[in-house]
This record gives sequence, structure tokens and C-alpha cells, in this order.
Amino acid sequence: MKTILWGDGVHDDTAAIQERIDEAHRELSLPDPEVCYLISRPLELPSDFRLVLPRFAEVRLAPGSNCLMLKNKTVSGRKERVTNPFWDYVNDFSDEYSSKNIEVTGGVWNFNNRNQAPNPMEVRDFKPGGKSYTGMIMLFFRVDGLRLSSMTFKDPVTYAATLDAVTHFTVDHIRFDYNHGNPRATNMDGIHLDGGCRFGELFDLKGACFDDLVALNADEATSGPISDITIRGIYAEGCHSAVRLLSANYPVTNVHISDVYGTYFQYCIGISRFYPTRSHGFFDGIMLDRIYASKAPRLDVYGKKGTYVYPLIWIQSGLLIGSLRISELHRREEENTVETIYVDENAEIRDLVLDHITTENLVGGEMPLLVNRGKIGRLSARDLIADGEEIHF
Repeated sequence: MKTILWGDGVHDDTAAIQERIDEAHRELSLPDPEVCYLISRPLELPSDFRLVLPRFAEVRLAPGSNCLMLKNKTVSGRKERVTNPFWDYVNDFSDEYSSKNIEVTGGVWNFNNRNQAPNPMEVRDFKPGGKSYTGMIMLFFRVDGLRLSSMTFKDPVTYAATLDAVTHFTVDHIRFDYNHGNPRATNMDGIHLDGGCRFGELFDLKGACFDDLVALNADEATSGPISDITIRGIYAEGCHSAVRLLSANYPVTNVHISDVYGTYFQYCIGISRFYPTRSHGFFDGIMLDRIYASKAPRLDVYGKKGTYVYPLIWIQSGLLIGSLRISELHRREEENTVETIYVDENAEIRDLVLDHITTENLVGGEMPLLVNRGKIGRLSARDLIADGEEIHF
């Protein structure tokens, strides 16, 4: 006899849902709950499996659970040494792909963050109650073939979803509903891609996050090259940032970011390294186009109000970029006249193309379209308009 599936927001539905997942052949469609499904442990999905919820059916993490809400089932394998305590749990996973062909559609995944342990990156407590704790809603590790679609991520402590060493994936029609942090609204990414992610598409992502809405971080978790990624259709107002690309020791290549709209208080798109490295972080085949963005007021939760404001397109020092193309960028600025495109010291771009970029300054004072403190090998620039005047480099 199956465990009762309550859906009343009072009884714990973890065992009932997991039992139905385990007994289903390839697909499970959950009914609309009376109130919400309450879970207290991570739901685990096997390979070749599809989980479907009604679009606005809420799955809520019970107070004090301090755990992921959803992950793929993994296979034990060789243990590897991971120095970042935030990723200690990776030691329990296999070297090879643990899962394949997983799809999750629908639902409002509510981490219920004020009723969980605080952000471990702020309080440096990664194992409350003796359990590994990340503060994120979902984690998919070494999956070949993944789709997350038509869902809302609500109030995580840290990230909405992390994909680590995931290939052939799609993340689409996502809504971020972030209202507050625990203890502060910081380190709250949207979709976080770590090393080893390849052949992926992310599109139609809406709502403000309190960190990078999308992050491609080659030097985190498994660590390894990230390549062949398309990101299109980001819509956010008052967001920390749209996309961050990070490379320190592993390359990030063949990334196309397009159709980005809204206002961003940190940067719109950042190309960075962050971690110390003996060499330059490396990027190549990066294309940014159809960017309709400007600055938002900086949130005071970071304790940096009145300090440095990042450019709209920020290229950090210590990077080597092969090919970078920025086209169809349109900025109508009402908040801050920081640079539109900024290349920091000790950054090298071998081939930079700027095409059809317009800026309109409604604040007053100077608002540089391009500031280069580094080295640009070949610059091809055309149709650059600042406040109605064509400019040349």
C-alpha cells in the first residue's frame, strides 16, 4: 500500500513522493496539492526519468531541513579531494556520469529560506547538524541529458540550481522569486554552471537574483572546461547581474549570450577570473548581442554602498581572451554613468569586435563607451553612437 500523499502543507510528503518516483517506470505526474507538498529530505531522480508537476504546485522545504530539495541519484565511485568546503559532498560521487536523461517540469520550488540554517558562505558553517549544507534548491552532478523547465525557484539561501559536469542540457522558462535572504540577500545565484558543463542552452529566464542570474564558473566544484553554451532571453529589474563568466585555470569557450533586458546593480555581464592563478584565465569564442540594459541602484546589503560600481560590461584583469564580439548593445542610462565596456589592466583581448552600440546618458557628465586599460590586439569597431554622435577608436 502506498504511503499517503497529503499535499496539505502540514504532513511530510517526502516518503510518499520518493516512493512514487521509485515505483514509476519512466515518468511521474504529481496531482495538484490541496496546499503544498512539504518535504524534509532531497528527492532523488533516477536516469531516464521525467517528473511533472502542475505549473504552480508548490513544493516547500520543511523548517530546519537544511538540505537540497532535488538531485539526481548517484553511483559511488573513486573519491576525489576537493579543497573548497562548500563542495565537500562531491567526495561521495562517481568519477563517471552518474545519471542520464532526467527532466523536471513545473512546480514552485520554495526553499523557505528564513526557516533554514543561514547562508554557509557568510557564517562559514557548511555542516549544520553534522550534514553537508549548501543552501541551494537543486543539484545535478555528472548528468548527461538534463532539462529543467517551466518552474519557479523561490527564496533559496544560496543558489536556485547548480549543474556540475552536466552535458546536453536545457534550462528554460524559469521564474526567480527572491524576496529576502538569510541572513542577507547575498550569494543568491540563479542557475550556476560549474566545471565540465558542455552543450547546453538556457533561455527565457525572468526575475531578479541577489547574485549572478546565470554563472559559468569553470574553477568551481568539479573544475574543468566549460564550452558550447547558449544563453538567451534574460529579463530582470534591479538584479545583481545577468551573466558571469569565470575562468582561472580552465577555459570557457564558445558561449553566446543574447537578448538580455533590464537593470543590474553590479554589472550586466562580467568576464572574470576571481581565483588566483599562475596564468591568465582563458576565454574564446564569446559573443554578446542584443543587450538592452542599464544600471540599477546598488543594494546596501553588500556593505558596499558608495564604493566602486562595476561597468555594464566588465572584463577583469588577468584574463586572456581570444575572440570577443559585442553587438547590438543599447544602453539608456538613468542611474549611473560608469563605463559601458571596460577592459581592466593586465587583460588581453586578441580580437575584439564592437558593432552597432548606442548609449544615451540621461544623468549628465561623462559616460565612456569603451575604456581600455589592458591590451587589444585587433579592434574592429563600427556604428558606435553615444548621445546621437558617432564615435571612433
